[in-house]
Amino acid sequence: MTRPIADLDVPLPTLREQIRDLVARQREAAAEQSARRLQQLLAPTNPQETK
Repeated sequence: MTRPIADLDVPLPTLREQIRDLVARQREAAAEQSARRLQQLLAPTNPQETK
C-alpha cells in the first residue's frame, strides 16, 4: 500500500534537500574516483622516469 507524498513523515522540502545533498555527495565521490583513476593512468610506471 502506498501513501500520498503529502502524508510523508518527513516534510517534502526537507526530503528534496536530503535528495539534493545525497546526489551532490554521490557526484563528488564519482568525481574523486575518476580523478584517482586518471592520476593512476597518467602516473609513470617506471619510478626512474620521475628522476
